[in-house]
Amino acid sequence: MIKDFKKTAILTSQGEISYRSMLQHIDHFATHTPKGADKKTVIFSENREGWIYAFFSIWKNGGIAIPVDASSTAQDLAYILKDSGSQCIWTSDEHIQVVQEAISLSGAQVRMLNIDNYENAGIPESGEGAPEPSTWSRREEDTAVIIYTSGTTGSPKGVMLTLGNLMANIRGVSDEVCIFNNERRALILLPLHHVLPLQGCMIAPILLGGGVAISPGMTGPEIMNTLCRGKVAIFVGVPRLWQTLYTGIMKQIEAKAVTRALFRFCAWAKSPALSRFIFQKVHKKMGGNIQFCVSGGAALDAEIGRGLETLGLNLLEGYGMTETAPIIAFTRPGDYIPGCVGLPLPSVECKIIPSEMGTMEEGRVVVGELCAKGPNVMKGYYNRPEETAATIDGDGFIHTGDLARFDEAGRVYITGRCKEIIVLSNGKNVQPAEIEAKIEKYSTYVHEAAITQKGDMLCAIIVPQTEWAKDLTDQQAEEIIKKEVLEPYNHTVPQYKKVMTLCIFRGDLPRTKLEKLQRFRLKDILEGQYAGEPVDEAPIEEPDSEEYRILKQYIEGEKKLTLRPTDRIETDLGMDSLDRISLQTFIENTFGVQVSAESLLGFRDVSALALHIQENKTRMEVEEIDWNRLLSFPENPEDSNTECEQCTRRTSPLMSVWAKMMKGFISLYNGLTIIGQENIPASGPFILAPNHQSFMDGPVAMAGLTSEQIRNSFFYATEEHVRGSLRRTLARRNNVIIMERARLKESIMEMASVLKRGQNLIIFPEGTRTRTGFVGEFKKTFAILATELNIPIVPVRISGAYEAWPRSKKLPSPKPVKVEYLKPIMPKAEQEDYDALANRVRKAIVGE
Repeated sequence: MIKDFKKTAILTSQGEISYRSMLQHIDHFATHTPKGADKKTVIFSENREGWIYAFFSIWKNGGIAIPVDASSTAQDLAYILKDSGSQCIWTSDEHIQVVQEAISLSGAQVRMLNIDNYENAGIPESGEGAPEPSTWSRREEDTAVIIYTSGTTGSPKGVMLTLGNLMANIRGVSDEVCIFNNERRALILLPLHHVLPLQGCMIAPILLGGGVAISPGMTGPEIMNTLCRGKVAIFVGVPRLWQTLYTGIMKQIEAKAVTRALFRFCAWAKSPALSRFIFQKVHKKMGGNIQFCVSGGAALDAEIGRGLETLGLNLLEGYGMTETAPIIAFTRPGDYIPGCVGLPLPSVECKIIPSEMGTMEEGRVVVGELCAKGPNVMKGYYNRPEETAATIDGDGFIHTGDLARFDEAGRVYITGRCKEIIVLSNGKNVQPAEIEAKIEKYSTYVHEAAITQKGDMLCAIIVPQTEWAKDLTDQQAEEIIKKEVLEPYNHTVPQYKKVMTLCIFRGDLPRTKLEKLQRFRLKDILEGQYAGEPVDEAPIEEPDSEEYRILKQYIEGEKKLTLRPTDRIETDLGMDSLDRISLQTFIENTFGVQVSAESLLGFRDVSALALHIQENKTRMEVEEIDWNRLLSFPENPEDSNTECEQCTRRTSPLMSVWAKMMKGFISLYNGLTIIGQENIPASGPFILAPNHQSFMDGPVAMAGLTSEQIRNSFFYATEEHVRGSLRRTLARRNNVIIMERARLKESIMEMASVLKRGQNLIIFPEGTRTRTGFVGEFKKTFAILATELNIPIVPVRISGAYEAWPRSKKLPSPKPVKVEYLKPIMPKAEQEDYDALANRVRKAIVGE
C-alpha cells in the first residue's frame, strides 16, 4: 500500500502527479460527486488523469461507479442512464454534446459534471495525513462498479461487481502471485471502461502504490515514448495490440538475414535471458523496464505468443469475463504455453460440465462448458434476477458459455464457445442478434441478415429483397446495400459494432424448424459450401497504375486479404483508427501526399484513393527500399552507367569565398564562438549533421572547416529552397545538391557519389528550421548514407542562432551564436537500423 505520498501516482504527457496531489484532487472531485451507497455516477470520458479522480471520488463518497465507453452513441448512453438510474455523469469537453443528447433521450434527471472544469484546479499542498484510498469506508460486499456488457437478449446488462470481487482479483495477482507491487508502474492505454484495464491498468497499480503512466494516444511513437518516460513495468494489452507490435518488430527482423537467423536460434534455444540479450534493442525501445506483458480480452494467436516469448518478453495471458472482475485463470510467470490460459486464480474453483458441443471419453467430460466459483464472481446483473439465476447456479458457479479442457497440472485450455456472442481480438463482445435486428429494418433492400465473424471483422450475410434485386447482379446489389444500409448503420454505432464486410446470398439462411438461425453453418456460406450460393461474378478490372499496385501490395500485406479496386477503406477492408494511421503514414512517406487518417473514409473506394494519389503525388518511393544494393554503384564515375548528375559535377571555389565572408560578418555582428574543431576529420569523407535554427545555419555550420574542406563539401537542399531556374543553376554550380521529391532516390544517389569520391556532405536532418527553438525529429537520409557507405557523422550543435534570427524576423539581431563540433559517430558494426542511428545523432546534439 501507499507509504510515500511524494511518490508519483500518475504520469501524463504533461507531467507527474504525486499520490498526495492525486488524493487532494480526489477530495476536490468528491465535493461535487453524489454521496451515498445507492448513488450511481457514470464516467463518460477519454482516458486522462481526471478520469481517475472522478472514479475514486465516487468510491470515496460510498457510491457506485459506472464506466461507459466514450465512443458510445447518444442512444447507447441514454439506455445506460435510464437502466441504471444514475444521478450524475462525469464527462469532458469532447463529449458534452453526446451527453446532452443522451440525457434528453433518456428523460432522466441527470446532473452533468465536466472534468475539464476541475482537473487542473489549483489545490494547495496539505499536511502529511492524506488517507489511503484502500481505507475509504467501503465494505467488501458493497457494489463498487456496474459495468454494462452485451447479454443473450441483445440489450446490454449491468454487471454489479462488489469491492470484494475486485479485491479478490487484486490479491490474486499481488499477494498470491506477485505480479503487481509498489515498484511496478502500469501503462494506461486501453479504454478504462473495460474491466481488464480498469483493474489491471488503474485500480491495482494505484492501490498497491506502483502508479500509472497514461499514454496520450494509440500510435506507436506515443506508446513507446510513454513506456520510456514512465519506466513502465506492466504493459496490459489486447491481442490486436500485441499483433500490431509483433508485426512491426518482425518486419525489421525479417528484413535482414542475420536477424532472421538470430530469431530462429532464440526460438530453438528457448532461453529468456539469451533472447533479452540478443534483442536488447527491442527492450530498450520499450523503455527497458518491461517485466510483464499481459494479454487479455480474447484469445492470443499462438504464433504471436511464441514470437513475443522468443523476443524475451515475459508474456502472461489471462482469461475471464466482466462477470468475474475479470480473472478466472492466468498464466504464471515463466509458464507460458501457447493456447493455454494458465491456472485458475488461487481463490477460484473451476470445473467443466457436459455440453452438447463438448466431448466425452469413457463417461468422463473431456471438453465441456467451463464453470467457475469464487469471491470474484459478480453480485449479479442489475435489476435482472432471472438472467442472474440463469448465469450463476445454485452452488455459486458461474457458467461462462466457453468450452474448455484441463491438462494434468490443472491448467485451462479454451477450445471454443457455446454461446452466440462474438468475441473480437480487441476484447469486444458483440451480440449478433442485436445487429441483425437493426440491419433488417432496412427492409427495402434486406430480406434477412446474419452477422458472423470473418477474420477480425464483422461480416453481414444479407439475403436481398427478391423483387428489388431481381434485375441486379450480386455486385450491383452489394454496392447499393453498402451505401444505403451498411454505411448509415455504421454511422450510428461504436467502432467495434461496425459491419466491415458483406456477402450477398440468394436463398434462405439455414434455420431449424423452430426458425432459430443455425450459426455454425454461416461459415459454409462464406466459403461457398452451402447450397444456394450465388455464382461467381466476373473479375473486376483493376486500374493500370503503379500507384494502385503499390497501394494494393501494402494493404494486402497489412490486412492479409485479397484487395479489390472497389473495396472501401472501412466497410470492406475493416480498417480501424490504428490501421488508418498506418495507411496515412505509408501514403505520406511513399507518395508525399498529405491525407488525414479520418479523410481516408471519404474516398469512394481504393481505386479512387489511388487516383487521388496519382494526381497529387510529389514523389513515389516505397520506403522498404534496398539502399545497400542501390548505393553499391562503382566509386569511379567513369566505370558507372548511373545517370547520377553529381558524378560529373566539379566543386566550386566560390563556396569557400562565400563561406569565409559570411563567417567574418557573423563573427563581427553576432560574436561567433567555435568549439570542437579537433573533432572534424582531417580528411574526408564525412557528414556534418547540424541542428537547424535559422537562415544563418549554413555558413555557421561551415565556420570551423578549412578552405579545402569547404571546397570539398556539398549542401543538401530541398527544391523549395531553390525555386526558379536562376537559383537552381547557381545552386548546382556551387556545391548544392537539390533534393527533388519526385526523384528522391536519384538525389540520394547523387550524395552517395560525392561521398564515394572522398568529399563531404552537410545535411540538416530536421529538414526545416525549428519553429520553437527546440530540436525536431531527424529524417534518416543522412543515416542511410552513413550506414551503407560506412561514413562518420559529425553532430553539429548550433545555439543562439534561433534567438538571433528566428523564422518570425526578416533581419537578424546582434545576439551571440555558438557552433560546437561533437565527436564523430560511426554506424555500429552490428546491425543498426537507420532510425536508431539518426536518433543517436539527435541525442548527441540535444545532450541526452
